[in-house]
Amino acid sequence: MAQVPKELQRLVDQIDGWLELRCADKALELLTPLLDRPEARATGLSLRVRACVQVKRHKDALRDLAELRSLQYDPDWVDLTEAWCRKRSADLPGAVRLMEQLVERNPKLAIGHFNLGCYLALTGERERALDEVTLACGLKPEMRMNLHDEPDLDSLRRDARFEQLLAARGDADASDDIDDEVLGGFHDSDLGDAEASEEGEEGDEDDAGFEDDDDDDEDDDDDEKRR
Repeated sequence: MAQVPKELQRLVDQIDGWLELRCADKALELLTPLLDRPEARATGLSLRVRACVQVKRHKDALRDLAELRSLQYDPDWVDLTEAWCRKRSADLPGAVRLMEQLVERNPKLAIGHFNLGCYLALTGERERALDEVTLACGLKPEMRMNLHDEPDLDSLRRDARFEQLLAARGDADASDDIDDEVLGGFHDSDLGDAEASEEGEEGDEDDAGFEDDDDDDEDDDDDEKRR
């Protein structure tokens, strides 16, 4: 998260706390002082994106992400988050383009390859999807923990390569949190794409690191999940 003036840090922590508790409405009520200060606006926008994601205001999140991009905010986080929102806004090609951009810039980022594989699987590009998921699991073996329950990858399940990845799942450490270094304050339950399915939106199940807030019972399962 970007630096903010010292007198606003307590407010940032307070908003972050409400988001940790999944109280997006409370967080949204507190954002104005950050958004009104040029030196704190990027932080305010990133927090508002997190809140919008929690309440499924994906178009609002996309508008803020466009401004964050112009402010040169963390490009990996912006690409991951924008792709996640585009998927849920019926723009899978846009989500794919963003993940392709991300892994070209940062080829060792496992979550980028995993989410790209998920989006490609949903578009029917199974061979490329398998390549990307395999690469993600090679870069970070604990990614295999997402494979079994990842709906976006259902079209790959009869492929022998995918079965081999599942068989190697025992090497993964279930206690590892795969997204901390890239999600920048998002919980697995907020973003990233092995998450719970979102009702009423086609292809809105999972991609590896972010969980939707459709069901309170599913929210308790947010640690990978991203997704």
